[in-house]
Amino acid sequence: MYKISFVFVLACIATSGSYAAEWSLTGSANPSAEYDDNIFMRDENRQGDYHFQMSPTLVATRKQENSESSLSLGVRVDRYEASQRLDQENPFLRFNTQLQQERANWGLALSYVESSSRNDAADDTGDFETNSTLTTSSISPSFSYQLTERDTVSLNANYAEKESSTSDFSNSTNKSLSSSWQHQFNERLKGGVSLSASNNKSSSLSNSTDDDTYNLSLTSEYKFSEIWAINGNAGVRQLDSRQTNILGVTDTNSSTGSSLGFTVSYSGEVDSANLSLSRSISPSSSGEMNEQEKVALSWSRKLTETLSSHINASFQTTSSALDEGADKRENINFSPSLRWTLSPDTKLSLSYNYRQQKESNLGTRASSNAIMLAVSYDWHGFRVAR
Repeated sequence: MYKISFVFVLACIATSGSYAAEWSLTGSANPSAEYDDNIFMRDENRQGDYHFQMSPTLVATRKQENSESSLSLGVRVDRYEASQRLDQENPFLRFNTQLQQERANWGLALSYVESSSRNDAADDTGDFETNSTLTTSSISPSFSYQLTERDTVSLNANYAEKESSTSDFSNSTNKSLSSSWQHQFNERLKGGVSLSASNNKSSSLSNSTDDDTYNLSLTSEYKFSEIWAINGNAGVRQLDSRQTNILGVTDTNSSTGSSLGFTVSYSGEVDSANLSLSRSISPSSSGEMNEQEKVALSWSRKLTETLSSHINASFQTTSSALDEGADKRENINFSPSLRWTLSPDTKLSLSYNYRQQKESNLGTRASSNAIMLAVSYDWHGFRVAR
């Protein structure tokens, strides 16, 4: 709770002052109804269920000539018809502030988020059975400075704590620091260097881990035209890990690999699309370091003034960054949808989602089919200047 109080204190400081400012209060509500024929992603004993979800959110914003602060808070409510043990009400709160000077930009982001472990299971542990509540508190300051008309340097930091409501997952703390330099070669080409270091400590009933990760990458961005662009990064990373079991015995391991992030984007009057490739490592809620490789494609087409079609597809592999013999997981996602703009404030979408999860060592292959109807409503609220 002290982090929430800290957020409100910062919000009060950021919104105090004698300069003219614009205040606004807006909100949103996104109710949805879904039927999934395999909610636990089992290869046997499949169970289907209806899932109803809503995330009412309020956002208070204060804008000045060179600064902006916002405070958003809400709650995600999940309800299931048959599997009522999955029902949850998870609050969230986020605070962001930015200050822009002639050459420097300052930023600060704070958040307190409660979420279900099932929401990120495909990217995390692959466990759709356990319904643990994960509580994450984080603070992320940032700074960038324009050295010359063509050169910019930046510095970003992050500190996060994650706690699990059950013993199925580890509690962890993560600290990271990254810096970058970018040069504008011409109107179309940017390039630079990025360096980052992070430490992740996790603890569970059986062991504790202490992981240090370092990454050095080259970055680039090139605009072929007004509608075509490509950006990416490629580099090397180093992982040093220390694991201590319940008896106090420590095992040390290290791993060297590559990192990659690559995106091609197209934005036309009717169609828009993105193709991305990535390879990265990240800590999981089980206390291990995951290495993930992912290919993702998104495409949308404007059919009429109020109707559009969308397709999102991805293929991802997840494995241990240290143990080559550990289980390798493959996740496939394919989701087409139609979206109607009923009014400037209200949108309606109908979507189908196919998921598949394959685990090599366990010899399992699970899939699910889901149909969802969702309404997106944005409340423009009110604005005052003083």
